[in-house]
Parts: sequence; C-alpha cells; structure tokens
Amino acid sequence: GRADLHIHTNVSDGVHSAQQVLDYVAQQTRLDVIAITDHDRLEASLWAYERRASYPFDIVPGVEVTSADGHVLALWVTQPVPKGLSLAETTAAIHEQDGIAVLAHPLEPTIAPHTFLRYLTRPSVLIQANVDAVEVMNAGAFTPGCNWLAQRAYREIGLPHVGNSDAHMATSIGSGLTRFAGRTAADLRMAL
Repeated sequence: GRADLHIHTNVSDGVHSAQQVLDYVAQQTRLDVIAITDHDRLEASLWAYERRASYPFDIVPGVEVTSADGHVLALWVTQPVPKGLSLAETTAAIHEQDGIAVLAHPLEPTIAPHTFLRYLTRPSVLIQANVDAVEVMNAGAFTPGCNWLAQRAYREIGLPHVGNSDAHMATSIGSGLTRFAGRTAADLRMAL
C-alpha cells in the first residue's frame, strides 16, 4: 500500500480545504491511506475522517503537534493533544488516545534547532520517549541532505521509518510516501 500521513489544509498553513485535498487524492493519486495533520488543529482531519466512506482510500485522523522538542505526528487521535510538552509527554498524551506517535522531520534544523544534535548523536532518545516511528523522508524539507541524514542516523534504532509529503498544497500530496504491506489503514497501523 501507499500512504501519505503528513498533509496540511487551510485550517493551518496549507493552501487548500479538506474537501479539495480529498478530491485531489481521489482523482490524482494512487494513495491507499492519508492523514490530514494540520498544526495543532484537528478540525479538517475530523471533517475528512467523518467522510471516509465516500472515498476510495482510507483516512486516518491526526494532527501535527508542536512539542517542546519538535513536531510529532499524532495519528489515530480524535482529541486535541496539548502543544509545548516534552517529546515524552507528547507521546504519552498520544498513547492515552491509543494513537501512534511519529517524530516528524527530526533532522530538519529549521524546525527545532535545539534538538538537532541530540536527535543526530543520541537516536536512543526517541526510544526513551516512546516514539512509535520516525519520518526519515519528508518531501517538504527545506534543508538539503536532512532526509539522507535521518535515514542514516535512524537505520539501526529499531523504529519503523515513514516517508511523507508534508504537503501544503494539493499538487505536493504523494510526493513522499510510506510503503506498507496491505492496503488499508488497519494494515498500515499493523505495519507500524
């Protein structure tokens, strides 16, 4: 299967509405699973999730949480996750909702520069914080080489790797993706 679990709408800093995102995915991509993950806001994701039966792909509810230690994709959550918490506190809040916590663009120095060296030289901090997966390919990354560096840094830590578009406009959706065994959101969750 093919999943893009990091998509933004105009509810945060994206260009298009949730409706436009869903229609684009249906008409222009071959994705099996998506997640709308606006910054610290669930409205568009929940709106899309409520309409999941109308589309030929699965929709996972989610949000991109601004933690004190970088951005975390909270997948399979339907309630707000407080921002500004530590990485460990953020993952705990996500797990309280039976969600999956994915550290987003961990080695993109423009997002949380104070975490760059810690995440690069001590990848075990992700395990200690109970992160479920790490985004090692982000098609929207600003800094050249940060995806390559993440793939190398997290090659051996035992966490699942994901790739996503971090799309802020519809035409970017699917430019980065996660491949997994199966085709459904349930299959993806099992893979993670």
